[in-house]
Amino acid sequence: MNVELVDRMYIEGADYDSASRLTHRLARERTAELLGEPACLVMASFSSDPADLAALLREVESWVDDESLCAIRFLLDDRIYVLEAGEADWAAHPWRETLAA
Repeated sequence: MNVELVDRMYIEGADYDSASRLTHRLARERTAELLGEPACLVMASFSSDPADLAALLREVESWVDDESLCAIRFLLDDRIYVLEAGEADWAAHPWRETLAA
């Protein structure tokens, strides 16, 4: 009998909407759950295969870049890490729109 172990990674979303987008994105390939406000954590599962964790990290990195977040924190094996990707889109922030008006 071949049983794969399942582990979990917790990713901190910038806000509820971005965390919800990440949850839907990850749920296409694995179990993912939005743990809700105010923390906006996304739980994503991965198997004991190292390639599965690598695929999960690449998908989260791509999401960070797509969302122009620059970096996010995630919890894995009881340790907090920072994942950086892309650059900030400062024009997308609300205070820039207010100043331009």
